Amino acid sequence: MQPTDSITRRPSPFLWGLVLLSVVTLAAGVWSWQTQHAQTASPARPTVSVSTRPAPDFTLTAIDGVTVRLSDLRGKVVLLNFWATWCPPCEAELPDLNALHRDYAEAQGFTVVGIDMEEAPADVSAFAEARGLIYPLLLDTDGVVTNDRFGVRSLPTSMIIDRDGVIRDTWVGQITRAAMLARLKEVW
Repeated sequence: MQPTDSITRRPSPFLWGLVLLSVVTLAAGVWSWQTQHAQTASPARPTVSVSTRPAPDFTLTAIDGVTVRLSDLRGKVVLLNFWATWCPPCEAELPDLNALHRDYAEAQGFTVVGIDMEEAPADVSAFAEARGLIYPLLLDTDGVVTNDRFGVRSLPTSMIIDRDGVIRDTWVGQITRAAMLARLKEVW
């Protein structure tokens, strides 16, 4: 018989299997989180590009049932905002978009137009009402306008369309009201 302190136990293959499974599960969770996080842009670092291409025309229905055609807004500067209710950076910038629309719509011939991506009309309407949103919110229920016509891949994405219907500025991610206003002043 040997003393108990000289007995050494080796971990069983079952224990090593559990450790390996835990590491793989943790790695998959981190990868999943990073993938999901990449689809919703970081509010700290928006991607900005300047463009001079015509905005593709579209017709969508607003949450109040009114049909809106982008070409009918010619003559106004339009801040087109692609968003969804499940997107935290989108929700964070809604008060700034609302304030811009309220403060400059009449004085500058300007409008904010929100395009919700593939959500139920009742959900978007309830979300907007709870937050007191006053600018037009359009429903892209099949994602064709967002994905196919404008090539939006991350939310929020915003574009400034000038009075002639030309996309003048695009950014992906949340930015402040001051930054939005500075970009709008270049087009007004």
